[in-house]
Amino acid sequence: MWQCPICQSPLVCGNTWRCNNNHSFDVSRRGYVNLLPVHKKSSKDPGDNKAMLDARKTFHQYRIYQPLMDKMAEVVLKSEVMSASGSVVLYDAGCGEGTYLHVIKSALEAAGKSVVASGSDISKSAVDLAARQPRDAQFVVASSFDLPVQDSQVDLMLQVFAPGRDDGFARVLKPQGLLLHVTPGPAHLMALKKAAYKIPREHELPADERRGFTLLSRQRIHWQATLENDSQRKALLQMTPFAWRLDEETRDSLCRSLTDVEADFYVSLWQVKQK
Repeated sequence: MWQCPICQSPLVCGNTWRCNNNHSFDVSRRGYVNLLPVHKKSSKDPGDNKAMLDARKTFHQYRIYQPLMDKMAEVVLKSEVMSASGSVVLYDAGCGEGTYLHVIKSALEAAGKSVVASGSDISKSAVDLAARQPRDAQFVVASSFDLPVQDSQVDLMLQVFAPGRDDGFARVLKPQGLLLHVTPGPAHLMALKKAAYKIPREHELPADERRGFTLLSRQRIHWQATLENDSQRKALLQMTPFAWRLDEETRDSLCRSLTDVEADFYVSLWQVKQK
């Protein structure tokens, strides 16, 4: 499945991953592999930092976004991937700490499917955190704009709040493969936006067209998410980019007073066009 990020030759996986041009990549003690060459990094430590990722892990442990997770699973379980023969190859491009990958993997397995799961993120801290979970998925450090995956390998790809290139996603998906895309809705976390910006703007609507893909379905899920304690409020603030725009006094005030926030998402299912 994996390809060398330097020469794009297939990688043979073992204690060290190696291509036929003798480029090699060591497996870390946690089991993940760094496939992001130094010359392709935009900074020394790209992606979300450890504090944001730890906060996101804490927040997701409270299952505050459970309605979103349930909707994602519902869309997948009603899709054509359920009729595929053999194992479902599931890949999360921009996997973060791995929560959404494991949600969808668990839903597929509960429905009787065998799943081969993997994910990538440009943040080494994210992949390290994801790899600490039970080792039933393979994680690599890689950019979503340059996926180290061979052509036509993936049945179902996840793109949850992550950037990427449509041509790259289409390349690694099998014929008729599916892309589950989650984006913020217009009102998502508006209370935080109002605290962070003088003129808060709604999130843009997701595109109706993507090159190489056909839109199969789109659903909006919008609810008031309850924050029951300081730990939940602090985790939410810390995991968002808004935290950097808030002074300490404002953050402390929100941690005391924020009892609920608008959760607003679009869940879109795309199918790769016939190659």
